[in-house]
Amino acid sequence: MNPTTDLPDDAALPGIVAMRALGVTRALGLARALLALGLEDAPVAMHLVGYSPGERATLEVRVGQRRLAVKAYAADPTPEVVLYRALAAAGLSGDSGVRVPPLLAWDRDLRVIVIGWLEGPTAHELVKQGRGQRAGELAAQWLRCAASLPVRLGLPLGAARMLSRAREWVAWLREADPTLGDAATRLAATLAQAQPREDRSQLVHGTFYARHVLDLGDGAGLIDWERFGQGPLELDAGMFLATVWRLGLDHEALAGEATRALTALVEGTRDVLDERALAWHRAAALLRLASKVHAVKRRKPDWLARAHAQLAEAARLVEDALASEAVVPAKPPAFKPRGAALELVLQALSTRPATPEELDQIRKLLDATDDRAS
Repeated sequence: MNPTTDLPDDAALPGIVAMRALGVTRALGLARALLALGLEDAPVAMHLVGYSPGERATLEVRVGQRRLAVKAYAADPTPEVVLYRALAAAGLSGDSGVRVPPLLAWDRDLRVIVIGWLEGPTAHELVKQGRGQRAGELAAQWLRCAASLPVRLGLPLGAARMLSRAREWVAWLREADPTLGDAATRLAATLAQAQPREDRSQLVHGTFYARHVLDLGDGAGLIDWERFGQGPLELDAGMFLATVWRLGLDHEALAGEATRALTALVEGTRDVLDERALAWHRAAALLRLASKVHAVKRRKPDWLARAHAQLAEAARLVEDALASEAVVPAKPPAFKPRGAALELVLQALSTRPATPEELDQIRKLLDATDDRAS
């Protein structure tokens, strides 16, 4: 969406409601106190840069010379807060290397988190600039890092869940056009036949689009973590490659750059990813992306041909997956987290998602951590 200074009127987002009632300056008072910025009189500029009605909104906020991202949710953001803490404990919220935005502040009642703003072009932009290889290298860099992370937070996001959701995607495509529904039905059946075996789970981003991977100069950055979970790294890699391939589909002149991005990712992850599983997840991701045509307002003029092209590419990929054999990649060395309190969190959730009771304990732990830091 295009940035705007207008805040949506959305009662499902208490943080946005507070900002509309009190103004951005007062709504960010908590962030200022926790950040110890000492900028009580600094001007505040705000732009709405992302919005899903009834679910979430993302604001770019400038307080003096400081640039922040303020994310307002309808749901409790505690799981995402816990994730940012865990990634910080693993050394991924610093000023160099592979990293994620640092968590700066949060308000549970308003369901708002404040994180640092990572500066750099996205992989999507790199492909459009003729730097497809760099885009693929950045994605591979993150995937190699993720392969050794000990973070066991989030719900399962493997092939079984993708197949479960495929029924909904097929229905959406049939509603948009019967011929799309027929092609999607055949694709879903082949995906079920070729479902890969998944013996290992890692932290996965869940929406590893090319737009979410940033070039920070000395490493890859990854933003927008609200749909994280546990699953195979091929799930994230497949989504990245699907979004890059779609970019080449939409802009014929970029097809070569999309191929270079694909090659760089595959070459950089040969000892981390299983190529058969990667082909399967690329196909599933293309089905997911094609199903977005059910939203009429998001359709492009050539939406029908575009959706058919995505389904055809997905069918080719899954047929290749059926014809090939899986190769289990080597297990990477363990990544050791820092911080005793957060180690306890990681140990407690090392084999399964958190229960509501455990989330409540984590909230108390985070409150205690914040109190000691203030």
